[in-house]
Amino acid sequence: MLLGVKNSTKPSLINRLLANSRFWILATGITMSFLIAGFIQLMIPSGTLQLIRIEQSFGFVSILLLYVALLASPLTKVFPSPSFKDGYIHARRAIGVMAFYYAFLHTYLTFYKQLNGLTGIQYYNSKYSLSLLLGTIGLGILLILTITSLDWAVYTLRFKNWKLIHRLVYIAGLTILLHIVIIGPHYVGLGFVSALSYVGVAILLLLEAIRIRLSYLNRKKVARK
Repeated sequence: MLLGVKNSTKPSLINRLLANSRFWILATGITMSFLIAGFIQLMIPSGTLQLIRIEQSFGFVSILLLYVALLASPLTKVFPSPSFKDGYIHARRAIGVMAFYYAFLHTYLTFYKQLNGLTGIQYYNSKYSLSLLLGTIGLGILLILTITSLDWAVYTLRFKNWKLIHRLVYIAGLTILLHIVIIGPHYVGLGFVSALSYVGVAILLLLEAIRIRLSYLNRKKVARK
């Protein structure tokens, strides 16, 4: 090798993308949205029912992805396996972005295609209006978290401030849960979907309680040293 000439082994942008789990989550999530819509269009004739099923499916996927993102911190604290923890935490931002993506599709189809946009507001009852407000708050928070999900936002805001902003995800989770409980057709009475949702929330709260307890004990142990 000639003196002063370095052998560059830095991977290309394509290779870095292909090796990044966040890229695959985003690519898979976007692709799945087209597949879901296409499958429903094949199974259900064009019309209101088809539209409702598509927007309901997008809403369900959004909630599922948000739950997986919320579960990351308490689950990896309670079960801190290095390989599992590092991969999960790294992927969490992309999972959150996909939760916003599906929530946006759900909102767009519901508000503009099913409810005729702003012209339909006058026909909303108080219950539906409250649910719509809570859903809008949740979507707005997810939008903020999506915009600040890139690395430049962490460096610009500084990690402490960035982390504080991203704790708003818990408020988003609560408002979205209330949104679906208030008007969700599967939450009239206790059925399979509602029961599964409540069990999921209970598991999340239990893991959060354990995480808080472990954090408290660790701080107490450090203070004694």
